[in-house]
Amino acid sequence: MFDDFSSGPRTWKWAVPAGIFTLLIPVIGRMFTSPSTDMQYLATVPCGFGVLSLAIAMVNLWRLVTAHSADMFSEHQSALSITPLVLLSNNLKTMHPEAVRVLNRFGVQTVWDVTVDVKRGTRYFYLNGTHVEFGFVEFVLSRSKGALYPKNKFSEGSKKWDPFGMVEDREIYEELYKWLHARLMVTRSFGEYKPAEFISPWTPALILETMGLTGEQELYKPEEAKAVKELEVSPSPQPSPARKVGGDNVRELTDEEMEAIEAEMVRNASQYSL
Repeated sequence: MFDDFSSGPRTWKWAVPAGIFTLLIPVIGRMFTSPSTDMQYLATVPCGFGVLSLAIAMVNLWRLVTAHSADMFSEHQSALSITPLVLLSNNLKTMHPEAVRVLNRFGVQTVWDVTVDVKRGTRYFYLNGTHVEFGFVEFVLSRSKGALYPKNKFSEGSKKWDPFGMVEDREIYEELYKWLHARLMVTRSFGEYKPAEFISPWTPALILETMGLTGEQELYKPEEAKAVKELEVSPSPQPSPARKVGGDNVRELTDEEMEAIEAEMVRNASQYSL
């Protein structure tokens, strides 16, 4: 019974002071309109009680309204988060890992987006609605053990895991983490130095299998992509305008020079002929 006084906002906590204030209004009015001066002075006492009751009623009413709004918002967000996939994930937590593996193979699907780079003739696969590429998922999960591969392992400002160099690696990591957390595969992260942990029965290998990453796909690798870009940017070798013989440049002779050389050879031949 007495716990109700110290509990959260209640209707009676503002209704009772409001009722007292309402009852004091006619009493205060009669005392102020009394012909007796002493009675008029005494009217300040119920007037003070009335103001105090009104203040208490307003504060408790405000607390009740804000608490109700917060509860409605929480219920609304909870309703939005309870998707079929979340309900399925909750049920998977009580199942045997082998049963989960079979169910994932035949019942759970991962939606991927495909981006085609016409210039290079390559395709990139992303998690639906994100910038998380095939190769990034494999890179993070293959290096994860009991906890998700930490975010601070990626350099700040680096964009090497985006094939088009538009999104930073840490932003891609956040998108992957939110995707896993929304499906109750990992716990909430506690900062860059305490990454999220996998929720049983989920493991990195099981998640890779659920996503369809069986090791047969051609994954995006930043090192290989960088080497290809360097080959595309580097200019092709141009033929040299002059040949090098013994380290000296020899230019092509003109027609006039060739005629002069032939005339000199004829003159020398006639001079030294027997």
